[in-house]
Amino acid sequence: QTECLQNFKLVEVLMGSKQVQRMVLDDQELILNRLKDIRKTSIRQMNQTRFYIVENSKSIVRVNLFVGGLPPQLSPEEYTNILKDELAIKTNVVSVSHVYQAQGAVVLEISCFSEAERIYMLVKDTSVNDKPLNAVVIPEVMASKIPQNCCPLLVFVNPKSGGLKGRDLLYSFRKLLNPHQVFELTNGGPLPGFHTFSKVPSFRVLVCGGDGTVGWVLGALEEIRHKLVCSEPSVAILPLGTGNDLGRVLRWGAGYSGEDPYSILVSVDEADDVLMDRWTILLDAEEPAEGTENGVAEPEPPKIVQMNNYCGLGIDAELSLDFHHAREEEPGKFNSRFHNKGVYVKVGLQKISHTRNLHKDIKLQVDQHEVELPSIEGLIFINIPSWGSGADLWGSESDNRFEKPRIDDGLLEVVGVTGVVHMGQVQGGFRSGIRIAQGSYFRVTLLKPIPVQVDGEPWIQAPGQIIISAAGPKVHMLKKSKQKQKKTGS
Repeated sequence: QTECLQNFKLVEVLMGSKQVQRMVLDDQELILNRLKDIRKTSIRQMNQTRFYIVENSKSIVRVNLFVGGLPPQLSPEEYTNILKDELAIKTNVVSVSHVYQAQGAVVLEISCFSEAERIYMLVKDTSVNDKPLNAVVIPEVMASKIPQNCCPLLVFVNPKSGGLKGRDLLYSFRKLLNPHQVFELTNGGPLPGFHTFSKVPSFRVLVCGGDGTVGWVLGALEEIRHKLVCSEPSVAILPLGTGNDLGRVLRWGAGYSGEDPYSILVSVDEADDVLMDRWTILLDAEEPAEGTENGVAEPEPPKIVQMNNYCGLGIDAELSLDFHHAREEEPGKFNSRFHNKGVYVKVGLQKISHTRNLHKDIKLQVDQHEVELPSIEGLIFINIPSWGSGADLWGSESDNRFEKPRIDDGLLEVVGVTGVVHMGQVQGGFRSGIRIAQGSYFRVTLLKPIPVQVDGEPWIQAPGQIIISAAGPKVHMLKKSKQKQKKTGS
């Protein structure tokens, strides 16, 4: 016991209005006697005095700095050379402790405060290959000191989602939790947070943002999973975006409307763990890219994207693309769900008189079998039973041809829509889509350029092949418990 006591010292701190005085007390000093002496001098001084037990340890300076935005797939030596050239790092006090090659990021361990400050400030004004670097100071989590049954929460907030609500939530969660648990996604993305928790044996994740933000975090988790001690953390959602289809399916609601942040943490703690399929989409264009070099046309390299919710071809993607362009032109106006829906309606009305024959421009194979398409303008692959801000595209009627859809059955549902009017009827709850197929492996052949969207991200895809297949292990999601939902509702 005496040896244990020798490892600690008692410190008295007086927090006056003009200065803070700190004094290390003698080992034999009794706090009660000390307080009595102070009280005799001044009651105010007694109220401003605090006592702390401090561990006797030599102060070792160690600042961990995450640096992202570097060229991907380089060796540690190549990253060190870039940092020497661009930031003039001093290798006697700076070393590269972790390398994330696929993401083009490193973690620096710095043993000098002034050097850490210099590098941090310089990174913010530095670009490599015309790409700006970003820096985040990484807190050190002492995983060995976390209690055995403890499952801390890693919070990601996208302050750009949901108007100013994201920013307010960032501040609220930093007050309620240890601020080092809460990461702002606009600064370095999800990777700094996952790196910080990489040695934590068990943790959960809360993502505050729209479906796009959730996809971003799940994609980063998939890339870094093999470097985490807890490789399958469960993920909860606080919906801040426009559609929030995944948030609806997991009972987190259509969008955050100002609930008490503390009650949200309680809901996450009481949520049920469920599995969800994720899908890989390989887009292999056969036509050359637009830009040609030396007069020789080069085909576009294959593109791989991950899908959580749905993938649309044709009219569905075309509306998303028009909305996307409108938002890029005037981003300041798109900060409310009501306004966003209004723009969608306006864009849709402009398309009513358009006639298309999507079924003539594409071919579909499901699990190696050719599927004949009906006369449609849009083809949608759905992983979750919510599409276009809460609509049930598949419908609830029983059908002997297909299994009942689930988010963890390893199957996607394929649905067709005949046009904008049909889409409006589905979103109004008057009709369902045209059920076409259900399967686990899909090949779509595009015979001409066609609008495509994956989880709300649209583009024009050149003619070629699209292959959709299951992506790695299923992800663990947190579904708000029905019991908790009833309590909140009442």
